[in-house]
Amino acid sequence: MFKAYNCDDLISKWEGMYSSDGSSETDIWPFFKNLASDVISRTTFGSSYEEGRRIFQLLKEQNELTLQTLLKVNIPGWR
Repeated sequence: MFKAYNCDDLISKWEGMYSSDGSSETDIWPFFKNLASDVISRTTFGSSYEEGRRIFQLLKEQNELTLQTLLKVNIPGWR
């Protein structure tokens, strides 16, 4: 049931973005990213993405730091 609720919210947001002639060009990637994050959060942790936003932010920062660290490691023959 919550999947339909999330999708309904998403569609409502998009409908509010239409121009007066009923058309609009929208980058949907951020919307789908948030929807997928919300579904994962509700399924895994039992709370919405908004409630767990800080956890996702920390995971993103951790991934960025890991990548930066890996780029600094000197592996013979790598470069």
